[in-house]
Amino acid sequence: MTEGWLQEAVKVCHLPRSPSLEDVLARARVPLRLVPKAEPRLTSDHVKNWLKSRGRAHHSLPRKSRRLHGCMVAHTGRGVLFYDRDDDEVQRRFTLVHEVAHFVLDHLLLRARARRVFGEDILPVLDGLRDPTPHEALFSVLERIPFGVQVRLMERTASGDPCTGKAMESELRADRLAFELLAPAEEVLPLVRRLSRQDVEAELVSRFGLPPKESRSYVRWLLAREPARRPFFLKFAPMKEPSYGG
Repeated sequence: MTEGWLQEAVKVCHLPRSPSLEDVLARARVPLRLVPKAEPRLTSDHVKNWLKSRGRAHHSLPRKSRRLHGCMVAHTGRGVLFYDRDDDEVQRRFTLVHEVAHFVLDHLLLRARARRVFGEDILPVLDGLRDPTPHEALFSVLERIPFGVQVRLMERTASGDPCTGKAMESELRADRLAFELLAPAEEVLPLVRRLSRQDVEAELVSRFGLPPKESRSYVRWLLAREPARRPFFLKFAPMKEPSYGG
């Protein structure tokens, strides 16, 4: 059964099943736009300079520039997506769906949750126009509600791994939603149950258009949910799915 938070997010994204790159750009019914000119070899410095040019310097961006597939910047319920135009179409498609997922999960739905609790009076706080009350600040911490400009950029160590549990959880959630939009679990699970792992990965690449690396990650996640198909070591140490809340 699909998780409740995932069903809600899929509905908000309102993308067709297994969307094409053109579908992502034209049919996502959320207030998003692309930067006017996609960058070749996109880096975190490109995002930093774009924000600075608009008076929106942001503390979460790394000091040392690094290569990116994509990035999402959100403020006041709207978002801007960046992507690397040098990536192939398959990677660009996954990148854009992943960033749409970040916008919906980490910005749009969290704002909606705050508005349900506090009403429209919370909007100036969410938009960075006034300081929160102690009660609002506590709610923000507990529910991870962002204030002001939000930049969704995975924090990484020198080896390329997420450096915080919070960053890892955010990426896992965005990946899970992107997988569901591009290759719905109800269509992929029958393949997992009757094909080898390698054959399922090949189907995800050829039929659903996932990049190879992401196909391997998705199959690992699906196998962890299928006790009969888990690798031997996972049967004795089940993978615990993160708690996403909402």
